[in-house]
Amino acid sequence: MIDDGDDLPEQMQVRREKRAALLAAGIDAYPVTVPVDTTIPAVRAAYGHLQADEQSGVAVGVAGRVMFLRNTGKLCFAQLQAGAGETLQVMLSLDRVGESRLEDWKATVDIGDHIAVEGEVISSKRGELSVTADSWYMAAK
Repeated sequence: MIDDGDDLPEQMQVRREKRAALLAAGIDAYPVTVPVDTTIPAVRAAYGHLQADEQSGVAVGVAGRVMFLRNTGKLCFAQLQAGAGETLQVMLSLDRVGESRLEDWKATVDIGDHIAVEGEVISSKRGELSVTADSWYMAAK
């Protein structure tokens, strides 16, 4: 018997539809590799001293599980969590990732997904250690 998913909870149906859309667009929902060159704990250790609204000038590639998601007009925020519970904020803006990739983010990324981002380490205007993404990748839907 083939499971068509009709008896699944709505949230699971929506997630499966988003996965199918990724696959239809030729995007691997579970890639073998993503561009990661450091960890969330390493970023916290190296740049935790940044003051509010300060830039490091250093680009990193990190990955984690999306624990919080806030999508607004031209700026989106996510909280990524590493395996041991360390978190790092990610900021995606229209001017850095472009309209198409920002819309892709809003349409496909859910809490619980594993995401990789590349971008500069900064401290936000509110003093939250963050990565301002220049690019993002689905690591596991």
